[in-house]
Amino acid sequence: MNPSGIDERFAALTRGEWLGFLPSRLREPVARALVQLAIAAVVLLAVAPFADRKGEAWMEASFARTLGALAATRGLDSAISLAQSSEVSFSFGPGGSLGIGQALDPINDLVEQYGALLLTSTTALGVQRLGMEIAQSLGFWLFLPALAALGLAAVCGPTGRASMTTWSRRLFGLALFARLALPTAGWIDSLVADRFLEPGYQKAAAAVAATTESIEQVEADDASRAWWERYNPVDAIGDRAKKIYDQLAAVGESIVNLAIYFTVSTILLPLGTLWLLSRLTAAFFNGPASLPAASRPVGFPKPDVHDAAPGSVTA
Repeated sequence: MNPSGIDERFAALTRGEWLGFLPSRLREPVARALVQLAIAAVVLLAVAPFADRKGEAWMEASFARTLGALAATRGLDSAISLAQSSEVSFSFGPGGSLGIGQALDPINDLVEQYGALLLTSTTALGVQRLGMEIAQSLGFWLFLPALAALGLAAVCGPTGRASMTTWSRRLFGLALFARLALPTAGWIDSLVADRFLEPGYQKAAAAVAATTESIEQVEADDASRAWWERYNPVDAIGDRAKKIYDQLAAVGESIVNLAIYFTVSTILLPLGTLWLLSRLTAAFFNGPASLPAASRPVGFPKPDVHDAAPGSVTA
């Protein structure tokens, strides 16, 4: 199918020549209003419900995953803090105490920073869900400014009619973006995340959960040891420290991978998708200067003679 032919037919449709029973000044505004009403009806009755289902499914799944990761992070942080706080006191000779102490501080700081990132991700998801709810509640009201601009175009002169027609097209594009962008972005984000990020997330999340269980098991085993097995405090602390260090050896990399996953899936990817959709919407509903001559609104000024190429003749 020839794209130029489609453009010509759409231009003829919006010029309103088929509305011969109306005065000439009303044909284009009425034709554009009918076209916008038809598109808005299709969007609100067919496209928007499908996009909403996909977007809401992604939103709920992301919320559940983020909250689950936050709970797992708090569990790991509690286990590390418990290991840090435990020590053995002794009074042989001058006396003293031994503990795992500050050796676990770096990994504990990393876990706390990761928890702060999860709170940011939850906030970002909440903002997106609020935007979706607002767009759904407004519904058809989003398209009224575009129709109002066409109403003004019907009563304006040629110059004002061209300006109002341009504003109507832009406002209509803005209404479509406001209604469909967030759920569509959520659907696209879910496809990208499932394809490229899901395997790494599953592996890292399993590692964090296993590490938490292992640390808790080490602490439980140490508490259940007989007193004579802990008679030498240096051996007791050293044995427990070695087990904990072994468990935490690879968890740092897993936490970093999880931080990358949630940063990309809940912040960077939605922002990038919304930016791309906004650029596509702006390109499609651009100003009159980008329209073909056949679809340029009535009364739109011709190019200035000084802008013509050298040697060309301007009508």
